[in-house]
Amino acid sequence: MFRYVLIGFLFLLSLTKSNQFVNGVDISMLKQVEENGGLFYEDGVQIDPIQIFKNKGINTARIKIWHAPSLNYNNLESVLDIANRANSVGLDLFLDFHYSDTWADPSSQEKPSAWEDLNFETLCDSVEQYSHHVITKLKNQNTLPKYVQIGNETDCGLLWPDGYICNESDNDSQWSKLRELFIHAIEGVNSALDTQDTLEIIAHVSSGGNWFFSNLLEMGIDIDILSISYYPMWHGTLNDLNNNIDALGNQFQKPILIAETAYPFTLQWNDNTNNILGFESQILEDYEATEEGQFLFLRDLITLVNENDYGLGICYWAPDWISTNQFGSPWENQTLFDFDGELLDAISVFDNSNAEIKSVSNFRLNNIYNYPNPFNPITNLRYDLSEDAFVRITVFDILGNIVRTFPYTNQYSGSKLVQWDARNNQGESVSAGVYIYKIQAGDLSQTKKMILLK
Repeated sequence: MFRYVLIGFLFLLSLTKSNQFVNGVDISMLKQVEENGGLFYEDGVQIDPIQIFKNKGINTARIKIWHAPSLNYNNLESVLDIANRANSVGLDLFLDFHYSDTWADPSSQEKPSAWEDLNFETLCDSVEQYSHHVITKLKNQNTLPKYVQIGNETDCGLLWPDGYICNESDNDSQWSKLRELFIHAIEGVNSALDTQDTLEIIAHVSSGGNWFFSNLLEMGIDIDILSISYYPMWHGTLNDLNNNIDALGNQFQKPILIAETAYPFTLQWNDNTNNILGFESQILEDYEATEEGQFLFLRDLITLVNENDYGLGICYWAPDWISTNQFGSPWENQTLFDFDGELLDAISVFDNSNAEIKSVSNFRLNNIYNYPNPFNPITNLRYDLSEDAFVRITVFDILGNIVRTFPYTNQYSGSKLVQWDARNNQGESVSAGVYIYKIQAGDLSQTKKMILLK
């Protein structure tokens, strides 16, 4: 029995991701920027940003849809137009249903005004019919999405108050309502498809997600991909993100997508609109708010997600929301274009990450062992890096359960040593037995066995 468990576990560790890595950009703001005078350049030559995104390695365009917004942007007509442009250059479409007339996020999930007074049964029918209508329109113009997201940052549900599930509403009745809303939304999407059509359903929260996704999936909601946002000013370090991905992936065994992210190239401003990010305290210690800092952040983020067993990809949010004389932008210092509309170097990180991040040919992860072995209660995990690399170390029990994760860090080349004190992630002492540790550096990894005696 031990032999089969161990073989199965090592096979699990050796699995490679078969999904295409998502190099995405959310271009929902583009039409409004362009129609208010926004122009984009590469080396001083005016360009179509969608075409240049494709040329630089982007493979997916995320587009949000609002039900009946006050302006003619992000409505169905606008989405159909942008979808056509994205499809014409060969980008996959990632449709983001907000089920609102305006921004939907963890603090607000306002119903469309047209649905405000509907009873719950009629609301569910409206969600289904609307979802069906949107997908049908996209399909009829040959721009069927590859991904469809049901709600945006639905940490506490959607279509409040009917689908609100936080605080005093965290009860069976409200979760049942949220289940019905999700089921009708997904049924509306799927009912627009023919037998040969395929797409993947995404659920999205701002961060964390174990509580929300656990309840959602236990109720039988058919979700293909779990997604989170990652903005360092709100969601912490890259190590925090890696732990979040690990926690979701290990619990639910589903791919994890970073549906939104961004980083500043400056803390300065170019218009009279207050920027969302403008203080040193809002950025990561290791990444300055400079063009180089933005490049390094995005490079390391893509590397982290790609090297994680569950990481599916990232979508950079509003890389095109530059400010114009007619249209201010609170996001102008987090775009992938400078204040003159010139393309920034950070876009180049997408060039070679379509399938995987390639390691330098002479990179080696060598001389891996732990001592003492057997041990009680401390052992030293030893390894050599031939070059600088991001390193992740994980300890598993013999059944494949994660026992301890060490911080995911960028380490200099040379001989390295990490101590494990036979405690789990909760600080509790673990029982005697066989444990397996996995050391990942770049796109290389090795697993070894160690024995804890007591």
